[in-house]
Amino acid sequence: MSKELVKERVVEYLIKELNVPEDMIEIDTPLSEYEEGVEGTLDITVVALDEDDCLLPLMVIHCLDDDIDLDEQVVEGQMDFLELIDETTHVGRMILTNGDQMMYADWNGTELEDEEALPTYDKMIEEYKATEKEYKDYVAEHPDYLEEHDHDHDNHHEN
Repeated sequence: MSKELVKERVVEYLIKELNVPEDMIEIDTPLSEYEEGVEGTLDITVVALDEDDCLLPLMVIHCLDDDIDLDEQVVEGQMDFLELIDETTHVGRMILTNGDQMMYADWNGTELEDEEALPTYDKMIEEYKATEKEYKDYVAEHPDYLEEHDHDHDNHHEN
């Protein structure tokens, strides 16, 4: 099975099992849509519309051919690209998969042993809103925060 077939299976899984609306799944999005000049492509991105109607990434899935075993060496070989994705999109939730095996990571440091524990689309939206509220509350309490830090919190792209 090719990487393209792995993508098709993952998209089907996202829709059927995690209740992701089909129009909230992007395929083959250039990383440059998130940050100009960054090379690479996001295989599958689960997105949501934020309050400004911009697309916000909730989860990125990086697919490999199904004949590539997801062993430690392969995972290590993918780490630089996965870190680039995270730094560029600030997505905070990623999956590396070959269609049969998967490695899941999120900003909570969660490591899942089976896909049954993957968050549904509604859960991802709920967690995003809670995190966004915490951020806004923190900024409100610390008015100098935005001036001291590059405003890299925005990680949307126009739809």
